[in-house]
Amino acid sequence: MHFKFSPSILSRLGEELIPNPDQGILELVKNSYDADATVCEIELFNTEEIGGSIVISDNGMGMDLETLQSGWFVIGKSEKEGASDRTPVHNRLRVGSKGLGRLAALRHGSHVELTTRPKSKPNIEYIVSVCWNDFDTVDSVEDVSLSPNIRQTELGHGTTIIISNLKVKIGKLEINRLARGLLLLADPFETNISFRPRLIGTGFTDIERQVNEQFFDDAEFFLKASLDENGYALANLFDRKGALVASASHYDISKHRKQIDIAERALDEEKFSTDSPYLKSVPVDFELWIFQLNPQSFSPLDRHHLPKIRHWLEAVGGVHLYHRGLRVAPYGDKGDDWLKINFSRSRNPQVRPSNSTVIGRVIAEDSNSQLLQKTDRLGFLENETFLNLQQFAMNTLEWVADFRLQTVEVKQEQVKREIKPKIAEAKKNIEDIITTYILEPKPQEETLLAFKGYDNIREEEVDILNVELQLYRSLATAGTTAAIFAHESGREINTLKGQVGILNAKMQKYIENEIYVKYFAKTFTTIQKLAGSVQSFAKYPIYLLKKEKRSRRSVEIHQVINDVISLFDPFLESSNTTIELDRVDSELNLRGSTALVEAILINLITNSINAFNEKNAPIQNRKIVIRTESNEEFIWLRVMDNALGIQGLTIDEIWLAGKTTTRSGTGLGLKIAKDSVIDLGGQISVIANGQLGGAEFIVQLPLK
Repeated sequence: MHFKFSPSILSRLGEELIPNPDQGILELVKNSYDADATVCEIELFNTEEIGGSIVISDNGMGMDLETLQSGWFVIGKSEKEGASDRTPVHNRLRVGSKGLGRLAALRHGSHVELTTRPKSKPNIEYIVSVCWNDFDTVDSVEDVSLSPNIRQTELGHGTTIIISNLKVKIGKLEINRLARGLLLLADPFETNISFRPRLIGTGFTDIERQVNEQFFDDAEFFLKASLDENGYALANLFDRKGALVASASHYDISKHRKQIDIAERALDEEKFSTDSPYLKSVPVDFELWIFQLNPQSFSPLDRHHLPKIRHWLEAVGGVHLYHRGLRVAPYGDKGDDWLKINFSRSRNPQVRPSNSTVIGRVIAEDSNSQLLQKTDRLGFLENETFLNLQQFAMNTLEWVADFRLQTVEVKQEQVKREIKPKIAEAKKNIEDIITTYILEPKPQEETLLAFKGYDNIREEEVDILNVELQLYRSLATAGTTAAIFAHESGREINTLKGQVGILNAKMQKYIENEIYVKYFAKTFTTIQKLAGSVQSFAKYPIYLLKKEKRSRRSVEIHQVINDVISLFDPFLESSNTTIELDRVDSELNLRGSTALVEAILINLITNSINAFNEKNAPIQNRKIVIRTESNEEFIWLRVMDNALGIQGLTIDEIWLAGKTTTRSGTGLGLKIAKDSVIDLGGQISVIANGQLGGAEFIVQLPLK
């Protein structure tokens, strides 16, 4: 007795394992690389419809009968096994695994014809035909016999595979994806590489031109880092002119390990002292080109490059991972953020790039096969070796961000130190020009007085800005402190909810049901509900302080309103207050930031909630209405309530910082709301007793 495999296993290990035809084709191209080929050509025939065919041909070493029998025909075994097995001609470390990728590609058609001409047997070629339908009529895979035909040939060594009667369509989208995969497979950064696969046919030349254009010299920074065989890291950062601007030792890079590695995976802190190497790592080279895609970063003569650079980065941008000379998907593909570049940028966009503004490569030779590719050939298993490689690259990017942040801080401090002497010098120069070129005393005196008046107005403006700067610094301090307290209190509330749940369960277990329901059930329900509300309140500061909300973009105002209402839901429920949105049917987009729109809405809603806490204000049926209106130029946002209206302050006084009639209020909310409206290019006004009886605020904002 022995194991037999049903023919259905071919589907499980084939097209179901690697369903995308482009990925399967890339696996066959990798076979050509392992066969020491320098040329590999892929042709597609009528693939936009079911029934097309694929031809893959190379000038590799070819296969003799023994290699076919013991390697190519054995599913799950590769003729390339051996950790340090290199190819005989080009000394390449082989990238093949267990032959499953090959099977996946071959199964995309109903018929396969393999023609191979071994270098060891000139003028001989072997032809094998595989009809997958033959396997549908047998009980086990072993029941189908495959016999190679032998014939004479004048062609040179190499292999050709024809996959016919395709079961899948390969349309324009798949062709572009395949073309990009082929161009990036053999590392477009290298100019002297000995392997260049080519896709022959339409739809390929545009992306080929995009990939091959190359604008490395236009990068703002070039990073070159390495991790040696002992797990120690080094890095250098160069500017646009190629001058070294910063160097990092192993300590400089490794000091970020606790804050990243521990936070990400809760690993043992003792493993990550800043002096210790990256254990179980492979030697790695990391190169990254960082672009600043704004006109100010380019000279007037070079600005015409900017659209081309954007298109180039669109085609090939991201950080790609090369293993034994070939690229491994999906690292560097669109949507893949394996080094958390976009995620980190959301925290500090000022000094961090995104995946759309970088192109780079992480190169790992891995001669001892410590990096293990997944069975579906998409990425590596996340063993300790891969995680150390990943974290080395992430830690290096953190060092670059730190350096750039320090550089920005130094420049800002330098500007602050130099600004007053520069202003004084500029004022003196203007006065000298006036006295030199206006010789008559009266016009000279009038001009000097006018200039002094202008200077006094500017000084008043600076004083006002300094006062506002201090105000908003205080608010920022309050916000960040509240965020910390909120985070900590959220954890404590979780513990409280857990303990209350345990106590509730025990009382249900040990107390008679009638007594429990009569005396305890309602109390426990109320406690859990209140804990949930407090937990929701704890999330507010963290939600409001998200970095990405402060970037300038198109903002759909109804989406922001709905998000803010959801934020207030737990509080509104417990305070018998409802918010109604009376909106126009169309989308209303303005140019600004989500943070500014939120600042307006949250402070106006908070103002209404505070009004309900005043003496004689309604206790039941508390209502806040948010209404939107628009024309071709403007959005009108009305926020009104049914409280008592504005009392105790004049209309002019409510906008002043510190002016409030609420005992626990700060008097800053309406000031912030007004400043935010002005920043968005709008106007705000108020009716003391509006349509619902309470205050009614009218905000006018320009449409996008």
